[in-house]
Amino acid sequence: MRIRTAAKAVSALALAGGLALGLSGSAFAVTGLTNLTGKGCPSSYTNNYNGGFFTQVLTKRFVAANGLAYGDYSVLYHAANGSVSSYPKQEYRCY
Repeated sequence: MRIRTAAKAVSALALAGGLALGLSGSAFAVTGLTNLTGKGCPSSYTNNYNGGFFTQVLTKRFVAANGLAYGDYSVLYHAANGSVSSYPKQEYRCY
């Protein structure tokens, strides 16, 4: 019985690891291709990628306790085939 439980646990960990890898891959694509850090937190920003384009819209600008300004952005990817994918909110430093 313990072997079966251990096998289930290993399967669950492998699945969770795969999901984390997939999610981090998506996040990397957003931050690597559309990183707005140092661009002054524009109200919106669009850039082309892989036949489609990313659109980011400023949802909140704030000053943190450390005195630095940051902006939160909603992120959408518009694919060449017309589909739209939503990505997790991104936060960038405004300088």
